[in-house]
Amino acid sequence: MENSLSLKSVFIALHRIGPYHHARFLAAAQHLHLQVLETRHLSEEYPWRWHRDNIYPTYRFSGHPSPDDDPPRAHLDRQINDLLAVASPSVVVTVGWADRSYQRLLLACHTRRIPLVIVSDSRQGDEPRTGVKEWIKGQLLQGYSAALVAGSESRAYLNQLGFPPGAVAEPWDVVNNAVFQAAADTAQSHRPPALEASPHFLCVSRFVAKKNHAGLLAAYATYQSQGGRWGLRLIGAGPLEPCIRRQIAQLPEPKRVQLLPFCQLEELGRLYGQASAFVLASSTDQWGLVVNEAMAAGLPCLVSSACGCAVDLIEHNRTGWCFDPSTTQAMAELMHTAERQPPAQRDVMVAAARQRLEAFTPLAFAQGLLAAVDQAISQPRFSRRAALAARLLSRRP
Repeated sequence: MENSLSLKSVFIALHRIGPYHHARFLAAAQHLHLQVLETRHLSEEYPWRWHRDNIYPTYRFSGHPSPDDDPPRAHLDRQINDLLAVASPSVVVTVGWADRSYQRLLLACHTRRIPLVIVSDSRQGDEPRTGVKEWIKGQLLQGYSAALVAGSESRAYLNQLGFPPGAVAEPWDVVNNAVFQAAADTAQSHRPPALEASPHFLCVSRFVAKKNHAGLLAAYATYQSQGGRWGLRLIGAGPLEPCIRRQIAQLPEPKRVQLLPFCQLEELGRLYGQASAFVLASSTDQWGLVVNEAMAAGLPCLVSSACGCAVDLIEHNRTGWCFDPSTTQAMAELMHTAERQPPAQRDVMVAAARQRLEAFTPLAFAQGLLAAVDQAISQPRFSRRAALAARLLSRRP
């Protein structure tokens, strides 16, 4: 199988490679000829700093009007044509469908009869859906031959849009579980006595509305007022930081909350190892990759039911705890549950969580990608409707 797959050239387009993508791509590069395009390499949505190597060829678009915009259409088309000529891929994979870069890639690939794979973590409940927009999306998706999705809910959403169920593989959202487990284990073995006496909840997420820090802090205020003794550490950055600081100042015991800025991968592993439990209270979240990290690091996890990962990773009271993010009291009660959890029960939960994560590894990603590539090559789909939708959606200069 590997000998036949080694001849297949796969070209993946995404905004910017981060350390999480790199771990996946390293696994995939063991089984196929992988080439990667960064469509927005200057983006600072996630200010990653990490060492790159030359395991797989990497290309970048130029001519961006701003870090989080695609180049103008004419300039974009020239670069796409040149890249496809150089890369000569068997299959092109786009991490999303809404960007002009991805839409122009679809058009170019249809002209050259190169099958496409769509990567999606979108879910039906992510945002209000309109009939016209969903119809257009369904037309666009007819131009993709296979899909690689995050999990059960994103799979169901593609099927709802008319995508063939047999053409969908998973998973997309994985981390290098061994890295986080090792980093956390090291941190725990070198934990200073002061930290051992200061158990705390950890939340790692951007300071934006959908991450629901307001709800988390409201629940934590209730937890504190009911005698809860664990602290809370928030790691992240974003426009809502001033609001978060104001809400912390109003807590019964604000000094037990600590804010840390965005952390790189190496530092995150250490911080997971210092924590007692993890909480993610998002009001909506396509997946919630930090839950993978926390579970791998051996933390009991309190996860909002509005996170895409909750369905696939959290079995309530077994691999973690799940809660309604709109119910402050329920979140506070689970904080007490985590605080009271006996060590033996914690060990059982952590072991069950890590077992669940065995289906979400870089190797599992590579296998899912290979399945999608095989599907795209064996049953390619090219649609005039998809090409028309892509042309209309990307028509601005």
